[in-house]
Amino acid sequence: MLRLILVRHGRTSWNVQGRVQGGGGLDEVGRAQVAALTERLAAEPITAVYASPAWRARQTAQPLADALGLLVRRRRLLRDLDYGRYAGAFVADVMRDDPDLLHRWRTEPQNVTFDGGENLAALRVRIERFICDMALAHPEGTVVATTHDSPVRMAVAVACGLPDSSHREEWIKTAYASVTALEVEDGAVRLASHNDVAHLAGIQ
Repeated sequence: MLRLILVRHGRTSWNVQGRVQGGGGLDEVGRAQVAALTERLAAEPITAVYASPAWRARQTAQPLADALGLLVRRRRLLRDLDYGRYAGAFVADVMRDDPDLLHRWRTEPQNVTFDGGENLAALRVRIERFICDMALAHPEGTVVATTHDSPVRMAVAVACGLPDSSHREEWIKTAYASVTALEVEDGAVRLASHNDVAHLAGIQ
């Protein structure tokens, strides 16, 4: 059985600024979160570390990989949902320029395709493919993948058999540097834990 640990990146300066994601590096709090995450996971029998190509995800993965003596393997399948022309924009500006888009994203996310970007159906295809690739490459053992909130939400939806309309539900969201674990065996995907932040106690 494969145990696939999905980690959302630590907090970034863009998160604090209220931007639609698409960039930004870890801030001081994010780096503290990653240090705590590394301490927690370093004792796990991890055999491979993967990361989204985004800098914030690689910053989150590298300390753990260093502690384990492993390389960080980049996978584009783990990149964040592509918000197209709004990537990096302030949420307040999106609300002003296209309030209908923001309303639909919050109430019917399955029906939103971002201009110049993608939709949740495309994200689901990517995440299902990544899980399948991991099951083939690592049929047993524990693997870590650092990624973003939307990909982790989608992985949870895949494991729980949920539709894309569940994407914006409060319970499915993930905190910075949180741990979500899947168990993958014989084509079946099971959610073992979700949004675990016990290691972040005491960090702002």
